[in-house]
Amino acid sequence: MQTLAEAGKNPQESTKQKTAKTAITMLKGIFSSLPAIASLVEAGHKLLPAIAKLFSLG
Repeated sequence: MQTLAEAGKNPQESTKQKTAKTAITMLKGIFSSLPAIASLVEAGHKLLPAIAKLFSLG
């Protein structure tokens, strides 16, 4: 994340662009390896308050 922040400060610098591209590739790899259940948990955290409100529980 630090690498991406630094690259954002000087987006025209080719070394920073290459480093940022590598960092993004690594992050994509990390996130793609997370189990599908992580998406379900995230959706649940977003939906449960809305469902509770719908039933006047929250």
